[in-house]
Amino acid sequence: MAILASALALSACAAPERETFDLARSDAGGRALARPLRTTLAVAEPEAVQPIASDRIVIRTGPNEVANLGGAQWVDRLPRLVQSRLIEGFDVGRSTGSVVRPGETADRVLATEIRRFEIDVTSGEAVVEIAAKVLDPRRAKIGAGRVFAARTPAPHTTGAAATRALEDALATTLRDIVRWTATQV
Repeated sequence: MAILASALALSACAAPERETFDLARSDAGGRALARPLRTTLAVAEPEAVQPIASDRIVIRTGPNEVANLGGAQWVDRLPRLVQSRLIEGFDVGRSTGSVVRPGETADRVLATEIRRFEIDVTSGEAVVEIAAKVLDPRRAKIGAGRVFAARTPAPHTTGAAATRALEDALATTLRDIVRWTATQV
């Protein structure tokens, strides 16, 4: 009985649950492709360092200072969410070619690294920066590479307002990545 009472007391002291957010599905690139894909493209899960590689929403509070947005989190690890939105960006409106996840046969691989995905409270902006490379897995050759970035106003740092601003910056970045990749494969 004492163990049950202790367990109940501990559960009453548990941290409050965080509000959970997903990145909006987007037609970020499909309709805007410079040209249809001519080949099969695998979209790898983006690389990222902590705290970006987690389910926490990052805020930058100073030049070298980051924190997590209190009371809020992503529905999954951010790299997985970005990979899914990238694949969707290629799939919308695609007329030829194929987009797959790694492990399936592909002629080219899109490798990305999320460098920034944060609310910068010092500038009042959502900042998304993603580096992208097109790889030829058969020749172990790195093709073209480029860094894509977007900033959108983020005057509020509440969960819903912050994630909306990040979604807007991500949509611009994904559109640019999809258009550029279509010219590389």
